[in-house]
Amino acid sequence: MTLRYLAAVLFLASLDGVHACTVFAVGKKATKDGSVLVSHSDDGDPHNDARLIHVPAADHPAGAQRPIFYTPESFPRYLGSAMGPDYMPSSETTGYPVYEPIGYIDQVKHTFGYQSSSYGVINEHGVAVGESTCGAVFGTCGKNSTVGCEPGRKVGEALMSIDTLSYLAMERTTSSRAAVELMGSLATKYGFYGPPDSFEGSGESLVVADPDEAWAFQILSDPTGTSAIWAAQRLPDDHMTVVANMYTIREVDASDKANFILSPNLFDVAKSKKWWKEGTPFDFTKMYSGGEYAHKYYSGRRMWRGFQMAKPSLSLPADYEDIRYKKVYPWSVQPDRKVDHHDVMSWHRDWYAGTQFDMTKGVQAGPFGSPDRFSTDSKVKGSWERSIALYRTNAVYVQKLQHPSADVPPGLASVAWYGAGPAHYAVFVPVPSGFGATVKALKLANPMKFETSSMNWATRRIMDVCQVNFKAMHETVHASQLDLEKEGDVLIERLRSSKSSAAVLQLAIQEHANKALATWEALSQQLLFSYSDNSRFAENWKAMGYSDEWLEQSGYKDGPPPAPKEDKCPPKCDDEPEPMPATVV
Repeated sequence: MTLRYLAAVLFLASLDGVHACTVFAVGKKATKDGSVLVSHSDDGDPHNDARLIHVPAADHPAGAQRPIFYTPESFPRYLGSAMGPDYMPSSETTGYPVYEPIGYIDQVKHTFGYQSSSYGVINEHGVAVGESTCGAVFGTCGKNSTVGCEPGRKVGEALMSIDTLSYLAMERTTSSRAAVELMGSLATKYGFYGPPDSFEGSGESLVVADPDEAWAFQILSDPTGTSAIWAAQRLPDDHMTVVANMYTIREVDASDKANFILSPNLFDVAKSKKWWKEGTPFDFTKMYSGGEYAHKYYSGRRMWRGFQMAKPSLSLPADYEDIRYKKVYPWSVQPDRKVDHHDVMSWHRDWYAGTQFDMTKGVQAGPFGSPDRFSTDSKVKGSWERSIALYRTNAVYVQKLQHPSADVPPGLASVAWYGAGPAHYAVFVPVPSGFGATVKALKLANPMKFETSSMNWATRRIMDVCQVNFKAMHETVHASQLDLEKEGDVLIERLRSSKSSAAVLQLAIQEHANKALATWEALSQQLLFSYSDNSRFAENWKAMGYSDEWLEQSGYKDGPPPAPKEDKCPPKCDDEPEPMPATVV
């Protein structure tokens, strides 16, 4: 990456970086089969790189250095040889420069293979992460960058971004606890950056999980811009939690080593700022969060909904004053019933259906009940409600993590279910932790041009088509999603029971992803045909019209009045004229 290109990327990232992501995690005693679940929706801007790319395992010589790159997340998020052959320049990345390191750290003897997106997804040992950007009180710029620096700084010194930390965790750890300890120590030593003037804030949260447990790791820069402040809390095994663009860790207990891992400076910084007095409870969110961004309820409403879906018996308020300063929602809850990966998929597809905030209702949903609220640059000031399902999601994935056993081979024990686009329009396809390749249908996702053979673009097209009549069309989409996802379950169980070889595994996963792609490409055409001209075209050509509710609110009744009655003279006259005399020949 040239310095000029780096500057341009940094500038765009500071303006357009919108990574308003939602993360769920479920402990092993709260799931139907004892697996740990963690998820992530990459709700970025249109420039983001939504490709899923495999990074192979590798051996490294003694004394080797691991290059660190700036991580813009815009396409292409990385280009070069350091992350394996599928990140090398190709016809899809023509015109983009190869990245240059911004620094180095000591390399380890062996690095593990993993699937990568904007963040690490899942490694060969079943360590997985989900990310959510958070507002924070401190922020700084990346090493060598002059964009987004805090006041008093001209050029950045911090080397670690959340993307890089997640990649390093994938490469070097076999457990979530080890991942937290590694990321925390590297951020403390080399500095953590997140531009303070970006939309989404300068802090970050990763939920890191393995087949045994899940941890929430929440981090920000320190005031010097050269280190980091962070805290990690363990999720109880029988609980679930949700993170939605705001820190969630509240009171920490430094003596509880089993459930908390904390940065060495956690208390000292707050004490030096006179925010906290020694001997009193220490609330991480109150001390270091920047609160909600975009608008009130942007984070809290999704937290409320996530807990409500998992535990309907628990009554939580949908309204509040300021969730930074006053705790409204619990750190985690015990679900009313045990859940599985399909439940978490459904949570990511939620638009508050059945609640007072149902986004398919009312005039905002348009005549056909769309839950999508697109961004606007209008001078009219206002905000849309923010649901978990979001039209600008580039990718969403649900990782199901289990230990190998006599019946479950190591490479098939843990599976990332990957959806290439908004969850309510995408189909989740399985990518086992032992799948040592890139899924072809998920590799293409150039936001600057339409690509065939791209699951991401096929999903975007489904979304656009559904705007024609969401209420009618989405029923078909959802049924197709469930069918393909059930087929994915059957495929994974078949591969497990047959103890398939690596070659058979790769072929089967590629074929299933290709089938999903072909189905999605055909589905958009089917929808356009079936509902052409707002009618059930393939059935009876009968127009579907509009709902009475929308007609009442839309001004339909105040439109042009009925046509005037043609009851005047002529032809209706009071004095009928004398009949014309007969013509005499």
